[in-house]
Amino acid sequence: MYILATMDNPGKNMSVAIHEDIKFFERLYFQYQPKLVEFLAALTHDREISKDIAQEIFLSLWKNRSQLQNIDSFSSYLYRMARNKAYDYFDHLTVAEQYLGTCENNPITTINEEEKLFVEELEKIIYETVDHLSPQRKLIFHLSREEGLSNQEIADRLGISKRTVENHLTATLAILRKIIYLWLIFNFIPRL
Repeated sequence: MYILATMDNPGKNMSVAIHEDIKFFERLYFQYQPKLVEFLAALTHDREISKDIAQEIFLSLWKNRSQLQNIDSFSSYLYRMARNKAYDYFDHLTVAEQYLGTCENNPITTINEEEKLFVEELEKIIYETVDHLSPQRKLIFHLSREEGLSNQEIADRLGISKRTVENHLTATLAILRKIIYLWLIFNFIPRL
């Protein structure tokens, strides 16, 4: 199974096999990845998230390279994947924020000691992570999560745009998700 491509237009008049040619795939990656990150950054307003999404896209392309043979325009296909991944990212954020809102509005009243220790450790990790953020992000996170201010109220108080507040919170939550995910993996997945 092959996808044939030229570097100038890998989707049209394809002439180099990609199925087993990792060097060709690397050239595609280095050619398209910076453009893809810029495209995603325009959608997410977060360069780090955009780099992560771009990485996921290229990993998916490599894993599913045998299915790429019917693509007419690699570039169009790539940017459509990026747009869809960005939409998935925003959907995930919405669900996560709704879940956090539900948890804040409906606190659990009975917590056993193990759960209490877990929550304390998790809070400690969150506060340590937030302490390492830039002063602006730390302040915005504090105003949002601890004082309960809306994004607009924070923007008004700090004299910045609401979008800037949203970008800082999005970036902070992305960092926290990664840290918590790694913490959970290292603490709760059995070691072989």
